[in-house]
Amino acid sequence: MKLKILFFLLIYSTLNAQEIPPILKFQPEDYQAENQNWGIVQNKEKFIFVANNEGLLEYNGGRWKMYPSPNNTIIRSLLFHNNRIYSGAYMDFGFWTRNKNGLLKYTSLSNKIKNNFIEDENIWNIKQFDNWILFQSFHRIYFYNIDTEEVSYKTDFNNYYKIFEIDNNIYIFKKNGELVQLQNDTEKIIAKFTQQQKVKLVLNLFKIPNGFIVLTRNNGFFKIENQSISKWELPFFDEFKNYQIFSGIQLKDKTFMLGTISNGIIHLNENGDFMNRIDQTNGLSNNTVLNLFEDLDGNVWSALDNGINCLNVQSYIKEFNDDDGHFGTTYCSIKFNDKIYIGTNQGLFYKSLNKNESLKRVQGIKGQVWSLFKKGEDLLCGHTSGSFQIVNDRAIQITEFSGTWNFKEIPKQPNLLLLGHYSGMSILEKKNNLWQLKNKISGFQNSARFFEITNENIVYVNHEYKGVYKLVLDKNYDKFIKNEILTSAEKGKGSGLEKHNNKLLYSQKSGVFVLNESTDKFEKDSILSQLFSENEYISGKLISDKKNRLWSFNKSAISYLEKGPVKDKVSIKFIPIQNYLRKSTVSFENITNIFNDTYLVGKTNGYLFLDLSEKQDFTHEIFLNSITIKNEANSKVSIVEKATFTDQQNSLIFKFSSPVYNKYEFVNYQYKLNNSDWISLGNQSELVFENLSFGNYDLQIRSNIGKQISNNIISYKFKINPPIYFTNTAITLYILLIILVGFLVHKQYKKYYRKQNKELMKENLRQFEIQKIQADKEVIRLRNEKLSQEVESKNRELAISTMSIIKRNEFLNSIKKELKKTSNIEESSPVYKLIDKNLNSTKDWNFFKEAFNNADKDFLKRAKKLHPDLTHNNLKFCAYLRLNLTSKEIAPLLNISVKSVEIRRYRLRKKLNLPHETNLTDYILSI
Repeated sequence: MKLKILFFLLIYSTLNAQEIPPILKFQPEDYQAENQNWGIVQNKEKFIFVANNEGLLEYNGGRWKMYPSPNNTIIRSLLFHNNRIYSGAYMDFGFWTRNKNGLLKYTSLSNKIKNNFIEDENIWNIKQFDNWILFQSFHRIYFYNIDTEEVSYKTDFNNYYKIFEIDNNIYIFKKNGELVQLQNDTEKIIAKFTQQQKVKLVLNLFKIPNGFIVLTRNNGFFKIENQSISKWELPFFDEFKNYQIFSGIQLKDKTFMLGTISNGIIHLNENGDFMNRIDQTNGLSNNTVLNLFEDLDGNVWSALDNGINCLNVQSYIKEFNDDDGHFGTTYCSIKFNDKIYIGTNQGLFYKSLNKNESLKRVQGIKGQVWSLFKKGEDLLCGHTSGSFQIVNDRAIQITEFSGTWNFKEIPKQPNLLLLGHYSGMSILEKKNNLWQLKNKISGFQNSARFFEITNENIVYVNHEYKGVYKLVLDKNYDKFIKNEILTSAEKGKGSGLEKHNNKLLYSQKSGVFVLNESTDKFEKDSILSQLFSENEYISGKLISDKKNRLWSFNKSAISYLEKGPVKDKVSIKFIPIQNYLRKSTVSFENITNIFNDTYLVGKTNGYLFLDLSEKQDFTHEIFLNSITIKNEANSKVSIVEKATFTDQQNSLIFKFSSPVYNKYEFVNYQYKLNNSDWISLGNQSELVFENLSFGNYDLQIRSNIGKQISNNIISYKFKINPPIYFTNTAITLYILLIILVGFLVHKQYKKYYRKQNKELMKENLRQFEIQKIQADKEVIRLRNEKLSQEVESKNRELAISTMSIIKRNEFLNSIKKELKKTSNIEESSPVYKLIDKNLNSTKDWNFFKEAFNNADKDFLKRAKKLHPDLTHNNLKFCAYLRLNLTSKEIAPLLNISVKSVEIRRYRLRKKLNLPHETNLTDYILSI
């Protein structure tokens, strides 16, 4: 039981801390095919192709695509040559070419074999030699002539184990142990393994000046020099002799990578010395490595029994991943005495700087470590349980009050340190080579995580919820004699305080502020504020390192500011390590310069090593992968020719990618249509246009990694035809129709206006006639008015004449009467005759008649017509009645008495046959 406990403590006190290259991992659910993968190649566009149990996988940096195996069997081998991907499978081999739509099309070469395959043949290897492509099974080697497209073969039943191509020569390892070189149609033996050498299978050949290095599956390495075979004895091999190697390659840097059946990948230098091992414990997806391939950028791809991984071997970043949780989250690190010390939430760990060894735990300290501080030859540790001094890799506790955040040197006091903790600040003093608590400082009890001290013993403390305090220490360092909050520093969550180039910097979301000591105010610095942007801001944590670089942490990058090549000029550089990969706790981000340009960056489950001297600008290109018409599943659109779409095909999907396979290099995309500005797509490698209007379009797409723009820009021109009702023919018909309609309308309008004109003329004529009638009526009215006036005048004349006659007759009758009374003149005398003549004068009647006819035309005629038997005297009497004269007025006119007038009335009524009730005068007036 004690041995078990001791073993557990030994394992727990050490951690396998190999820093490995970053690894991109692809699981079957990512590439949507079967688990097992057998081979990997790359074309000149840097697209990756994988032989999978289900078919051929293509990865363009943006998405995976599966092309099923033509005969539904496992693809075992691949080769890229001259824009073709050659593949070998069960009882079949051929090649894939890309059509103008961006898709791969398979051409089988099996039908060119004269005598068909040998039963159950699998094509395990494919090599290119001159203008030949060689397909190898265990029984045959098939030769495909690229020029003539003929297939021939060479048979050695169950004896061909593997073929190799080196310096344009073909070598074959046979089951009988022979390694032969193929020369024309003959085989030249290079070497032969003996049974004692126990070589069952040669996995690969590597050229050396005088021969070859041979990698075997079960017995390590051999060297062939001058046709002599010898074991290449390697120190590491005894340790890994039980590993069954399945694949192996030599990289461009001359190092070796070996893939094993159950132990992941082993990396050796060119001398065969062990460098590191990458397996499932430190990052690999699966320990069974069936094939390895180095791509054009120096990445190593591994075809696994379950998944596909890409190792960024040439990356300037190396990472340590704590997948079992023993190490924890890194909060601080420091180089001290050729060792690296790393503080995490699980404790304090260390390892030698220049040795590939495991991390060891510092004894006496567990749990959350906040800070590490070097003071001369002493190493101090801030911990959640207090402060510690690290002596001989063991921790000695200095203070026991909870929570030590950090330490700062006090100017001109080499044996004193200022300590910030959860509940204020304290002074540490060095005595007898050990640090101890001198005193707590009164006058400030708040948490002091971010603080700096000036030469004047002024302490500035940043509290993200309260603001920046200005504290003045007394000469004895016992208390703060002044405590105030600087209002010029706007408080903010995640804000930071840092001293850089003897300037005090305060940082938060709105920028970086520099303390103006003369005004005691923080003022915004426009250059330093470029370290942060509002959309990229995570926290205001700033770190100034010993190389005078000022570091900040954003969503998509770690940034640093350093002096530029020109005096008084600074430059800001970006390391595109996104926050979601670092996963650091906000405002606890950390980076430490370990040596030269190598930095340690803390992350949630381990740490990263950055070697800035190895960082290079990453050039890349962008490619158009496919164009599809939305809602048309089988639409095929050329990606190399200008396309023309119908008006119903105006919703298009463009897919593109930049084949960048670096875990920490993130590709973003931009596009513009016609003359628009560049529009960001983020990391979306697909662009969808919906309901585009008809017309000509020029689409441009580019990619960027950080501020590095792709070497090329996709430019694709296309046209969307107008609807049929907007085509030239339709427009011509519309014009003709418009002309016809215009003509018809014109004709109709002309007809209409003619009709309207005719109607108008009729109306005008009618109006004219109406006006004429009205004029005639007016004339008649005026004439009638005139006639009325004339009648009235005649009536007046008639009345006057009648009255004058009446008066005259009355006068004559009165004279006659007087004569009779006063004189004795005989009635027969001339005097009476003259009077009677004037009383009965026909001239008077004629004058009256003329005046009466002028006043009342045709009355006498009408009366005579109605009553033909009326006599002249009757008509004369009627005329007087027509004038509405009384009997008394009529009597003088007729020179008779009133009684005689009444008698005449009676006689006239009788002659007119008037009823009794009818008034004679009224009747006369009505005629």
